[in-house]
Amino acid sequence: MGCDMTAIGDREALLTKEELLAAVAGRAKGERLCFRDRVIENADLSGCDLSNIDFSGTTFNNVCLDGANMDGCSIHKTWFTESTLRNVKLTNADMTEAGLRYIDISGTDISGSNLYAAILEYTNLEGVTDDENTQWYRMICPPEGKAFVAWKCVIGMRVVQLLIPAEAKRVMATRETGRCNLAKVLSIKSIDETESFDWAQSTVDQDFFYEVGKWVEPANGFQEDRWMDSSQGIHFFLERQQCVDYMTK
Repeated sequence: MGCDMTAIGDREALLTKEELLAAVAGRAKGERLCFRDRVIENADLSGCDLSNIDFSGTTFNNVCLDGANMDGCSIHKTWFTESTLRNVKLTNADMTEAGLRYIDISGTDISGSNLYAAILEYTNLEGVTDDENTQWYRMICPPEGKAFVAWKCVIGMRVVQLLIPAEAKRVMATRETGRCNLAKVLSIKSIDETESFDWAQSTVDQDFFYEVGKWVEPANGFQEDRWMDSSQGIHFFLERQQCVDYMTK
């Protein structure tokens, strides 16, 4: 979803409610508006038709969007503070890296939207609707009751192969990484798989070690809220190449 229209939103940082609604009212059928990197604040946009607009990088501060139609919008890297998005039609939207921390989006429809790396810590998600085309909202790791193999990045450009057992708690937010409360170390190899090791040191807690054949549990406990992406637990990737990419980027 790109900005095919003229960059209406490039004139100034601040975008008023009146300017936004005037642009919406004046656009041709099917025309996509572009309001990137703007600031919209202290506005009531509830129930408005804001569909097919690129709001990438924009900040919504103290804005009520309840009941708005935002179908086909881009809110990539868009930040919402002191705002509400209750019962919004946020379908087929680019929500990647959107900052929705502490925001109420209850009752909102995100069917067909992409939420990769969206921040949903402390977000009110009650009654949110998604579908099979919604990306990165449902956990992609196997559910509890099913064992699987995962991968861990550690000090010295080593990769740990982990068995996450069926009884282990596991959570994932909106990225490739997940967390669990129990794992068994299956192998430890160099990033190019040419060397094997008996042990490896954690990149976060240098007093925490992984040893081949041993079970490990997080030393600082386990945060069960899946949206707390950087919190307690044994962090893992689902694919080895993701570890390699992370360590070499």
